[in-house]
Amino acid sequence: MKLEVVSEKENPLRKRKGYWLSVEHAGKETPSRHELLPHVAKKLGSKEELTIIDKIFSERGSALSRVKVLLYKDKLDIPQGKLARRDRKVKSYLEKKSKKKAEESAPAEKPEEGPGEETKEEKPPEKVEEEKEEKDVEEEKAGEEAEHKKEEETAEAAETASEEEVEEQKPEESAKEAEVAEKEGGEEEKQAETPPGEGRKKEESTEKEK
Repeated sequence: MKLEVVSEKENPLRKRKGYWLSVEHAGKETPSRHELLPHVAKKLGSKEELTIIDKIFSERGSALSRVKVLLYKDKLDIPQGKLARRDRKVKSYLEKKSKKKAEESAPAEKPEEGPGEETKEEKPPEKVEEEKEEKDVEEEKAGEEAEHKKEEETAEAAETASEEEVEEQKPEESAKEAEVAEKEGGEEEKQAETPPGEGRKKEESTEKEK
């Protein structure tokens, strides 16, 4: 781990000095505050209890991080919030590290098989590939059937709509036919009511006019 001081700034009002450091950690993940603290204190020549690692900035895929450090002259000058935050971070880091170490040292326990349970054998790659192909074929077949069913339903709906339209037109045609029949019947009645003599008189008057 390589550290370099990038900048420093005195803050007399808050009784501290601020630093920006660049930390190079090639081939490793971003170091935690707990890991950085001794290296930073050594680099700045300060005591660990008076050194607060305030922020760590890292870019994904980069082995270089920027660290903001606050250095106090007296522990009483350190804000209680920063002390509590530092202690909480350190405690969390130590707990995770301890848990990880316990998991690595503990032997892997195999789950106990219940009565009647059989150990599942791993299938060869060829079998897995064959089952996958069969599944793909079944899914494709199911898709075609669903599409065919949808087409049938659409055709059936169109046919039903056409039949309903024809049924709607039938009353109109019947009404027209009845109207025509009624008109023809009226004319026939009118002709039947006219006396034969009047018909002849009309024909004679027509001939005289000619």
